[in-house]
Amino acid sequence: MSNHYGVVLPSLKIGGGNRVLLQFLNLAIANNNKCAMFFLNRIGKNFKAPQCREIYQSVFDDNIFFIIFSCFLLSLKIRYDDQTDKLIVSDPILLIFSFIYSNKKIIRFVQSNDYLVFDQNKKANSIFNFIYKRLFLRSQKYKYFKVLFNSKYSLKAYNKFLPKSQRYTFKDIINPGIFTLNYDFKRSKPSHPYTNIAIITSLQPRKGLKQFVEILKNSKLKKIQYYLISQDDIQLDYLNVTHIKPKNDNDYVSALKRCHFILSTSTFEGFGLPLIESMGLGLVAIAAHNQGMDEYFDNTNILIFNNIEEYDKNLLTCINNPKKYIKLSNKSVETASNFTEKNFYSSFINKIK
Repeated sequence: MSNHYGVVLPSLKIGGGNRVLLQFLNLAIANNNKCAMFFLNRIGKNFKAPQCREIYQSVFDDNIFFIIFSCFLLSLKIRYDDQTDKLIVSDPILLIFSFIYSNKKIIRFVQSNDYLVFDQNKKANSIFNFIYKRLFLRSQKYKYFKVLFNSKYSLKAYNKFLPKSQRYTFKDIINPGIFTLNYDFKRSKPSHPYTNIAIITSLQPRKGLKQFVEILKNSKLKKIQYYLISQDDIQLDYLNVTHIKPKNDNDYVSALKRCHFILSTSTFEGFGLPLIESMGLGLVAIAAHNQGMDEYFDNTNILIFNNIEEYDKNLLTCINNPKKYIKLSNKSVETASNFTEKNFYSSFINKIK
């Protein structure tokens, strides 16, 4: 059987991890490969789907138990698909069910610390979280065609539960590509009375929405306008917050172009692909520190804060110093330029031959 690539997705909602796999499909199709997409059809289908075969399972409620049952049904559909040869899967729940479609060559692409996915999720009680973690550890023992990682952070998190003889190395890392490098950006300096800050988030606790609300409540900075970019129905009763639900990539980029800064409040997920995407448009990053950032960021290309007072201080210093802002903005683009789609695709293909 010749290679027929497929990706398996938890949804088609706007999100960095989903975007990476969808872009792999777009590039594979452009290079004359046959491709398929397997996904849970949930509210919020906003990515433009690649021109390939679609096999999906409808999800009628975002309750975690409905989602898990739908993952099981989708896995059965994957198993009995007789065309796809190699499957790329990132979502840890879908990977727990991957023993069902073990007749395929499965590439596990780790993009986060998947073990901690439900640690901050109040909807997932302690019993559910315990069961999930046991199943996650079991899924590491499945026989995969390849296991690849998007960063040192995700590799180290995954290796933590493996015996030394089975651990993966830095050669198994493939940096994702970002699509925003394909867009021109028109930079404007932040100034009073208004500075625009983008935040890309969701209702998933690990995305840092709670931490963002704390900033809204306690920051002493005035005349800051926030653009909250999310597909979720997030209700925040603040006059300086504008909620944007982009319908496509152009809407997403247009929202970012309004802004001077990109704010990240995720505390454990990793370096965050939306952060890099925004930096590709020249936005200056200001972020709560997490270990995933240490691989790509330092004080030359990002503003780090550990509390709200530090957030206010770092942001105000940059707003009041145009030269510093421009320098950081240039470093943003320089950092993001290492994450090209071409390098990501060619590296991935070479790893899974």
